[in-house]
Amino acid sequence: MRSLILRTIAPIVLHLTLIFSLFLLLYGHNQPGGGFIAGLMTAVGIVLQWVTFDADDGWHRYNWPWDRIFSYGLALSACVGLFGLLSGYFLKGSAYEFNLPFIGEVEVLTAFFFDVGVYAVVVAVLLSILTTFCDRRAVIRGAPK
Repeated sequence: MRSLILRTIAPIVLHLTLIFSLFLLLYGHNQPGGGFIAGLMTAVGIVLQWVTFDADDGWHRYNWPWDRIFSYGLALSACVGLFGLLSGYFLKGSAYEFNLPFIGEVEVLTAFFFDVGVYAVVVAVLLSILTTFCDRRAVIRGAPK
């Protein structure tokens, strides 16, 4: 029997960790480790859901194509890193300014896209490990797939 308090608080904590991880991703793109820490925060929020509620329910809810998400994140980070070679240095960050209607001047940093790729890689790896663990646990127990 799971705790009623934990089942009540876990969805609130999930939303708070997702908001905080988004803040870390957006704020940390000029700081070292922004995408990595944001990915860890997202994974921690989802793991709390797995611990609080039934693991089989979590396996069905979060059984996404983590291998594809990992591949896209790795490809995005590698492309941004290789894009820096155009300016002469690998992983050199660049800033571009655009004038968008109704919004005005917007500055886009290549480091942000690198962090988004790292974020996707970290979340995909951690949740792929967790999904694989729960899948094997269900197979050992004899549960149908």
